[in-house]
Amino acid sequence: MLKNGTFTEGWMDMPPYGNLINQQPNGWILRWIEPGSSLFGAGDQAAGVPECVHKLAKQLPANEQLGAKDALILAGDTTYKIFHAGSPFGAELKQVVTGLKPGSKATLLVPILAVLHNESDPYGAESGVWINGQGEWVNGGQMGNRKWHYHEQMFTVPNNGTAIIEIRVKSKWARPKDFFIDGITLQAEADGPKPVILPDPIMIPDRDKETAVPTTTPSKTVKVQLPKGMKLVTAVSDDPNTVVIVLPKGVVVQKI
Repeated sequence: MLKNGTFTEGWMDMPPYGNLINQQPNGWILRWIEPGSSLFGAGDQAAGVPECVHKLAKQLPANEQLGAKDALILAGDTTYKIFHAGSPFGAELKQVVTGLKPGSKATLLVPILAVLHNESDPYGAESGVWINGQGEWVNGGQMGNRKWHYHEQMFTVPNNGTAIIEIRVKSKWARPKDFFIDGITLQAEADGPKPVILPDPIMIPDRDKETAVPTTTPSKTVKVQLPKGMKLVTAVSDDPNTVVIVLPKGVVVQKI
């Protein structure tokens, strides 16, 4: 139901951050916390930018491959790794799925494995999942070391048929931490032939609100005037001459 939950569908290299080039998985928006900024609103601050990369099965020892006792891959031949060798950090993967049936029940499952490197503070590492702004953190003491923790979120699809999925990890001390993410699934009912996954923009990291940098100059501009208090969710269809705009039920669109 969602795109690239197994991280096997490729990635886009992010703009370099010093010598670091992170990998944004296709279908997802990658964001990290800039050093000196608050770790997702907490009192702790980031001090380094994590490395965010795909790890292929051939890069892992036999005991960490799919089906092995220490598997870091749950599906396919790829896992996604977010880590830093010795600085507090935070990172987020985000995907917007729209075209779901309003009022229907849905379940999101996000497996995350933390390598704690002998961290003694149970809150030294945390991971969490949010849907449409609702979610919570799970600390490293609850997750355990080198164990898959399954974040399960059951929710009701809102009237706009949209699920905004945010997956976050953070480490608050100057000690190494590794997070692996794989096998994400969304069980939901589509309101039509298939759901729409919003396209992958190139992101400028460390923004409270994501800012897309277009890879090409758009040939057309679509202006939309919204009533006060409303927000707009858009997607791009396969037809280059069609723009998808998601609006609340009952709203009428007037072509000017």
